[in-house]
Amino acid sequence: MEQLLLFWLWFPAAFMVVLSWVLHRWPPTSTNLSYGYRTRRSMASTEAWEYAQSRSTEVMRHWTWWMVAWTPVVWWRWGVETGTLVTCLLMTVGVLTPLFFVERELKAGPPFVRSGGVRGLAVGLSVAMLITVLKPITHDGSEPERTVCGTLEHLSWSVRSEDVFLRLRNDPCHYYINRGLGMGIDTVRWPQALMGREVCLEVVDRPAGLNWFGSVGPVRGVIAGQDTLYRTGVVRNP
Repeated sequence: MEQLLLFWLWFPAAFMVVLSWVLHRWPPTSTNLSYGYRTRRSMASTEAWEYAQSRSTEVMRHWTWWMVAWTPVVWWRWGVETGTLVTCLLMTVGVLTPLFFVERELKAGPPFVRSGGVRGLAVGLSVAMLITVLKPITHDGSEPERTVCGTLEHLSWSVRSEDVFLRLRNDPCHYYINRGLGMGIDTVRWPQALMGREVCLEVVDRPAGLNWFGSVGPVRGVIAGQDTLYRTGVVRNP
């Protein structure tokens, strides 16, 4: 099942690569109604037709390189299922983008001159992806989560930031409760009651800040046995 989902995630980029290559390798040589860039303006003359085929393939090829670079980023940021929707949207934009440039240039009339490209739009989308990664973590229930269970072997805190830090045995990730002290976590009772015990941490599961490579885990819930000691701003001391 996972392999099938990965196939659909990568399909849009692969489709764009194949389509760009086919149009470059076997461009339509004459006006027709079944193959190539076919609009009223492109079919108005032989000169317009030849320009439209070359220009549309060029725009699509440039967009395709961006899609190939974006796909692993989308996979990492949104996961397989949501990422597939994002890559399908990017493919749709890539197929439609030549319409904007080619039709504008054909409308200006011969001699046809290339004007603009996809770089500005592509850079803008890249910045938008970066912004979604850097978006602050919220506690309104909208964040995806994963549950990590293990033996608590270290618990500390920072008076300055009021964060509470947790380490699980054989787990290199640095888990933390943002502003835990300010929410009322008892720094005496928590170590006494939890150290060496099995606990489950509900952790935000998306790239954010230093969590890009899973080295830092923002905690939204702490469960010990049947007791939920912390959940998104609400603290219950042991």
